[in-house]
Amino acid sequence: MLLTGLALLGSGVAFAVKPRGDIVPVYVVPLDDFPEDYAANVARALASQLGIRVRAGLRLPPLRIPVLPGTDQYASEALLERAVRASSRLPGLGPETYRLFLTTRDINSQTGNFRFQFSMHSPNLNCSVLSMARLVEIENGEPRLTVRTGERTIKLAKRAVGELHLGWRRSTDPEDLMYAPLMSVEDLDRIGNEHREQAAPAAPAVPLPPVPRDRPREGGATISV
Repeated sequence: MLLTGLALLGSGVAFAVKPRGDIVPVYVVPLDDFPEDYAANVARALASQLGIRVRAGLRLPPLRIPVLPGTDQYASEALLERAVRASSRLPGLGPETYRLFLTTRDINSQTGNFRFQFSMHSPNLNCSVLSMARLVEIENGEPRLTVRTGERTIKLAKRAVGELHLGWRRSTDPEDLMYAPLMSVEDLDRIGNEHREQAAPAAPAVPLPPVPRDRPREGGATISV
């Protein structure tokens, strides 16, 4: 079902995306708990919908990621640091390559300021992690991977790539893909799948300098004041 959802989302307007040089602009990298075929579908959907070159990497080896005390949640910051090191030899990886890591682990910030995180971004490391732990639907008390799960995954993936790789800014429009903050899965379902770029705020008006006036000075000459 998830594969069907991702395939449908990636089958909109097709772009003829051709490799540009050896450096890969965007990598989608599954962690050890995430299926490679799902990651490949995410990469294809991003390439199709955004018109950029996106490559899926192979699944990373198991990482030793600390669990936050008293929870079943994994520390996002440590996850990103370890995933960056583990993926440092990806073919075509360059200084500007953005990496989006995918996991089924429930994640949260080490600060504990949130109940959970759908995703976390690190501009310094030029990467993000996206968690599917809160994206599945519950049917008869059991988690299910549905078409809606795929829609949620692609929305979050596009937000991450848009913000860190394409320079999109967050929006106050509740129907915009980049609306923030997302506080629940209901917020995620409510937003659209497209981002409408907002114009940059106009620069404040600079007052004009006073118009020079001439006044007589001794000897008949003038000076400007």
